[in-house]
Amino acid sequence: MPPPLLRGRVQTTNKAGRISTAKCINTLILSLVGIVVVFQLFFFHYHSQTQQKQWQHQNLRLPHERHRVAAKINHANGDAVKASGGISFSSKEYTMWSKEEAYFHECANYFKMNDEWGQRHAPYCDKVEAKDILSRLKVPGLNIIPTLATLDKQNYTEYSLEFMKSIPQPYIIKATHVSGGVARVFNNTYHCFKYCNDAKPKPLDAAAFKSSKQQITEDINLDYSTLGGELQYKYITPRIIFEEDIISGGKTDTDVTFWWLTDGQPVFISHQCGKKRKNQQGFQMNRVFVSTDFHRLPIVFNRDTCPESDMPAKPKSWYTQVKVMSELGKQLFPGEVVRIDVYGGGDQVWFSEFTFSTAGCWRTFKPRVADGLLYAIAHGKVSPETATAEYVERLMRDVSWALVSFDEKQVKLSEFTGAYPSPVDMCAALEDFSNDNAQRSEILETCLGEAKKIKDFPLRCIITEGNGTDFSSFGVMNNDPLLSPSAVCEAKFVKLQSEQKMKIVSRQ
Repeated sequence: MPPPLLRGRVQTTNKAGRISTAKCINTLILSLVGIVVVFQLFFFHYHSQTQQKQWQHQNLRLPHERHRVAAKINHANGDAVKASGGISFSSKEYTMWSKEEAYFHECANYFKMNDEWGQRHAPYCDKVEAKDILSRLKVPGLNIIPTLATLDKQNYTEYSLEFMKSIPQPYIIKATHVSGGVARVFNNTYHCFKYCNDAKPKPLDAAAFKSSKQQITEDINLDYSTLGGELQYKYITPRIIFEEDIISGGKTDTDVTFWWLTDGQPVFISHQCGKKRKNQQGFQMNRVFVSTDFHRLPIVFNRDTCPESDMPAKPKSWYTQVKVMSELGKQLFPGEVVRIDVYGGGDQVWFSEFTFSTAGCWRTFKPRVADGLLYAIAHGKVSPETATAEYVERLMRDVSWALVSFDEKQVKLSEFTGAYPSPVDMCAALEDFSNDNAQRSEILETCLGEAKKIKDFPLRCIITEGNGTDFSSFGVMNNDPLLSPSAVCEAKFVKLQSEQKMKIVSRQ
């Protein structure tokens, strides 16, 4: 068992004074050593990536056609969860130890700008071909929104007002190969409402046609893959699709629901929430994350969440959605992370689209452990069968990693004090002590190193002093349920300090 009080130190010039010349020289030497190590790692990575690309070139198949590599997976199911004062903990639970072992990091660094990966996933990102794939699968309970017409580069110049009027209303107009430029025609009114040059509703007349023609001309000639390195869009034939508008048609009363799957397992879901304001579109509304049991999760992504009073009711189609997602995951995406969007605000479930690089993979979840869990399951670190609704809820709500920070005058810093569901979430909070990337990385790694020393305790405490320059770590076996985890850690720290001072006095 680790000693009761473990200490570490970070050298930083931010908020903590200057580093001495000797320390700077030491830092320089360590940096040179680090460069050599990085060069070796780069060579290893380049070599392995070259082999991987050669393998991919020889085995270029669609995701659902690829054979899964047999792997021994630890089927830890959380049965041995220990409880201490309401803090969930198990030595067999998944623990996130690296910011790089996360889905969005992998996506940004290995999937984007990757032609082989992009080519494999293009059919699923094509809004026309994806429908065809699912139509052939005939998944029970999943409906495909009818396609009313399509235009391509050979015939879009023949687009006319008469063509617009000939299509049964209500309908949606959008490109198959880009994200944006979505319009609807309903009650003889044209309204381009998402990522449009002209978002003002117009009667279905010559002015509406001019606006629509301009929008589809821009969209059909856009190479979307050049904007953010999402090369799956490079391999999609540019088309404009006209499909039934099931929202205006009353078949769903909510915007799309985002289902996050990893290795075929539905893990968590983003659902529209809040009261819709006048003229507000569904994609502009707040969202709440829930488990597959429709229990609220403390996850936030790129939309604000809703107060408990605005928590939506469970949709009538919820359990149909669960069954549909489980079936799609098994058939199409073993070993993959995918977001599947469906409309489920009515009695039926309607497919919308597949997404593999949400928000261009520039963001991450808060807490980060949600991102880590997707990666861990996809890479066999956690069995997909383990990620039940209860497991995910417990992991996201865990507060067994507690942080208490003080400045150089021992004044507690509330913005760097709290409880977190993973050591990465806890330690990443300390990076804001510095604006220097090297120092931020050193703070993170020092904190994670301290956290590993106490990982076997029910409550793990990290104390920082001197604005993130000094670290203390210790574990707590028995928690006071009336106190927050950080308050328990602070009280224990004060006690340990007092005991150490008494020992020093007694020696004197």
